[in-house]
Amino acid sequence: MRTTLSLSLAALALIVSLGFAAAAKAPKDELYSAARQDLDAGRFAAAIDKFGRAAERGGKDADAALYWKAYAQNKAGRTAQALTTLRQLGGTYPKSSWRDDAQALELEIRGATGQHPDPSAAEDEDLKLYALNGLLASDSQRAVPLVLKFLEGRHSARLKGQALFVLSQSDSPEARRTLLEIARGARHPELQKQAIESLGAAGEKGVLAQLYGSTASAEVKMDVLGAYLAANGRDQIVAAARSEKDPRVRRKALELLGPAGARDELRQLYRSESDPGVRMTILDGLAVAGDVEGLVAIAREEKEPALRHKAISDLGISQEPQATAALKSFYTESKDEGGRRAVLEGLLIQGKAAALIELYHAEKDPQWRREIVKQLGLMDSDEAQTFLSKIFGKGSD
Repeated sequence: MRTTLSLSLAALALIVSLGFAAAAKAPKDELYSAARQDLDAGRFAAAIDKFGRAAERGGKDADAALYWKAYAQNKAGRTAQALTTLRQLGGTYPKSSWRDDAQALELEIRGATGQHPDPSAAEDEDLKLYALNGLLASDSQRAVPLVLKFLEGRHSARLKGQALFVLSQSDSPEARRTLLEIARGARHPELQKQAIESLGAAGEKGVLAQLYGSTASAEVKMDVLGAYLAANGRDQIVAAARSEKDPRVRRKALELLGPAGARDELRQLYRSESDPGVRMTILDGLAVAGDVEGLVAIAREEKEPALRHKAISDLGISQEPQATAALKSFYTESKDEGGRRAVLEGLLIQGKAAALIELYHAEKDPQWRREIVKQLGLMDSDEAQTFLSKIFGKGSD
C-alpha cells in the first residue's frame, strides 16, 4: 500500500512539474507567435517590442527572436538599430542556425544604405551570392568595379556565373566591354557560353552575328545559334541552316527552326535536301513547329518508307484535331505494316485512347487488334483502362 502511495505521489509530482514547465513555456511561445503575427501584418513597432521581450526570456527561440527583431527594425527604417541587434545575435549565439540569415540581412541593409558590400569578403559561397545580388540592386557605377575585381579572383564557377549575371544587367560601358570580351573568348573562357546567352537575352543579334562570323569553333557557333533563338533571330538561324558547312552546326540550326516557328523555311529545306538523315531532322522541326499540314503532305507524297513513316508518327506531337483525323485516315489507307505501326505510335504519343478504341472496333484482323490493345496498355488513361477491363472480362471485344 505504501509502495503504491509513493508511486502515486511521484507521478503526481511529475505531472505537477511538467505542468509548471508547460506554463513557463507557454507565455514565451505565445509572445513569439504574437510577434510573428504583428510582423506579418506590418505592425513593426509592436513586433520589435514583442520579439525583444521574447529574446530576453532566452530559450530555444531566443536567437530567432533576435533575427526577426532586426528584420522588423529594418522594415521600420531603424537600420542602425537593426545592425546592432544583428551584432547582438552573432555575439550571443555564435553557433546559431540563424547566423547565415543574419549575415545576409546585414549585407542587404548595408547595401541599401550605400555601404556597398565586397562579395570577396564574405565567409562562404552562399553569403557571397547574397552580396552579389545586393550589388545588383545598388548603384552600378560603384558596383561594376567590385564585380570585375571579383571575376578576377579565385572563386567557384557558380559564383563567377552569378557575377557575370550581375554584370550583364548593368548599363555601364565597362560592364558591356567586359561582357563582349568574355563572349569572344578573350577572358574567362569558362564563362563564354553564359556571356553569349546573356547577349541573346538582350536581343543583341548584330553582336551575335559578328561573333558567329568571326569564330571557327563549332561549339561557339552552336551557342550563338541558341542565343539567336532567345533574341528572335529566326532569319539568322535560317541562314545557318542553309549555308553552314559544318554538319554538327547545321544540324543544330535545323533543330532550332522548329522552336523558331519557321514552317515555310523547313518545307523548302525538306524539298531541296537529299540526305535522309537531315530530312529526318527537318521532319522533327516541322513537328515542333506544329506544321500538321506540312507533315500530312510529306506523308502522302514521300516515296521513301522510313521518311513517310517518320512524318506519320511525328503527327502525334501535335494535339490538333486535324492531326488525329489524319492519323486515323493513314491507318485505313496504309498498305504496309510500317505505316500502320507509325499511326499507332502517333496516337500513343498524342494520348488519344478514344481514337485507338475506334480503330480497334473497325479492325477485323486479330493481329492488328492485339497491336492496338498493346498501345492502349501503355497509356495512362482512365478511358484506356476501362476499355481494357472490358476486354479482359469478356475475353473478346
